Amino acid sequence: MRPAIHVLEHVSRVAPLGIRFRDEATGAWINEGLRVSAFPVGQPALRRESVVNRSGIHLLMNLPGLRDLEFGGEHAGDDVWWATLPSRRPYTVEVHDSLDRFLSCSFRAQLPHRGLFSLDCVASPPSPLSPPAPSVPLFSAPTRQSAVPMAVVRAELWDTKAKAPAAWALVEVTSTGGVTARGMTDERGRLALFFSYPAPVDFAPGSPVDASSLPPGPPLLEQTWPLQLRVHHDYRAPGTAPPDVCTTLSQPPAGVWADTGSPQALLEPTLRYGQELVLRTQDAPASRLWITPTGSPP
Repeated sequence: MRPAIHVLEHVSRVAPLGIRFRDEATGAWINEGLRVSAFPVGQPALRRESVVNRSGIHLLMNLPGLRDLEFGGEHAGDDVWWATLPSRRPYTVEVHDSLDRFLSCSFRAQLPHRGLFSLDCVASPPSPLSPPAPSVPLFSAPTRQSAVPMAVVRAELWDTKAKAPAAWALVEVTSTGGVTARGMTDERGRLALFFSYPAPVDFAPGSPVDASSLPPGPPLLEQTWPLQLRVHHDYRAPGTAPPDVCTTLSQPPAGVWADTGSPQALLEPTLRYGQELVLRTQDAPASRLWITPTGSPP
């Protein structure tokens, strides 16, 4: 007969931060290959690395200044515990992809944070494929390769006002149907914006609703779609720290040069199925896409 088990003490532990990451291009959850760390703002030497649980959530624990709260007693994590917490503390979170699929990024978080973390500056995901749960977006790196057919827009952005690569610029592409995809340039102004192809064009706009009597549309390899492209940029020297997600998403609009004549607020290039769309300013040196910031940060 086994002896009775006497519980001497209950130990509860609360993770100050839990994050799920999603691919901005596909909406898929990303957990493998990421190096996630956090540290008190301005003290990177005190950083701690995350651990990933079975649900693919990155947990940040043992953070300087929060360890006593993690082991907050028997009722740690319940409603009363959260309601009586002292003031939260600001931390910087940095994300790096060891597989070179996504750009490095950073963001601020007030900790401890209850539930899964999301950024206030990120509205509902722009793609219908994106999951609704709280998450932080990851933007494609120029080195990314896709295992499935996806539309790709590439460019090397050049800031004509700063006379430097347009590092960490935000690029938006709106396709037929009004679906908008977002991408970010790297520290050298290079862009790789992946998104799902728009629906094939089966018949001309204005045709009858009953398409069964209409001739079929062009073959898939001949399908084309008009795009609307906008750029947002406020020059910042690349530096060594990864860009802040909220700073990137809040940049003012920039003019885009179709040719060396003058900048425009909007470009309307054409996407062809199976072909990467490479954007460049006509007659510009080094095949760059010229941009010029036209506003100031909000």
